[in-house]
Amino acid sequence: MKYMLNCLWALVILAALATVSGAPQRGQLVAEGHLVAGHEGRVIYDPNERQWAFVPNEPITDGKGTLPAEEKTALLSCSVLEQMIRLAGEQKAMDVRLWAMTTEYRGRNYLFSLYFLPMRETAPEPSKPDPSQSGQAEEPQKESILPSEILEMMQRNRAPDLRRLDELVVVSTDRNLIHRTGMIERSGEDFVFRPDAFGQNVAEASYRLLPCRTLEATQRTLQRTPDRGRYVVSGVVTEFEGQTYLLPRRAVRTYTHGNFTP
Repeated sequence: MKYMLNCLWALVILAALATVSGAPQRGQLVAEGHLVAGHEGRVIYDPNERQWAFVPNEPITDGKGTLPAEEKTALLSCSVLEQMIRLAGEQKAMDVRLWAMTTEYRGRNYLFSLYFLPMRETAPEPSKPDPSQSGQAEEPQKESILPSEILEMMQRNRAPDLRRLDELVVVSTDRNLIHRTGMIERSGEDFVFRPDAFGQNVAEASYRLLPCRTLEATQRTLQRTPDRGRYVVSGVVTEFEGQTYLLPRRAVRTYTHGNFTP
């Protein structure tokens, strides 16, 4: 009897583990760097959080974590978000198809927008008569010249808002910052990266760091030292409303020892 009870408990535990590992878990974060590839939803301004957010029509998952449908995920400041805000206008809301990359910061997911298409609802087409009832032979279906993604959206009464595509800025101002040495320091509630000039004839630049795992790890390091430190940094530089931002992908602490070298 005791052996049978032990077996039953073992089966229950295995079933629970299979459930946990076999399906995305609500409340678990989507891993940083996951590509959100063309998900439809709504970009809105959240007055309570004072930030823009994306509300997906369907859940977004990387196989483990999930961004639930109809729930807001904050959008990071970037040049693509600025384009969306301009198109949204005074309504401060717009239906889009979004391409973005996820980040993690202090137990929350964020989205760094890469590209988008404005969307609109289309009126359903009137039903066509059934050829079998009219006695006419059904014409063979011709191959469409439209991309499959566009056809799929049209079949679901969703289509790109072609009237607004001309308003999009095709060339993004985003660029890569690779292996630059400088100081990361606190500036009010934000952290900024100031690259070293080392005597070069360049204007002093500073980049506000966007929320991600690299920033969170850097903040933990700075807690053990004064609120500044020298780092070798790589990431993506973007602009939003006249400010320059950096999404850091790598930040390695370094020391000059007084010789001005990393």
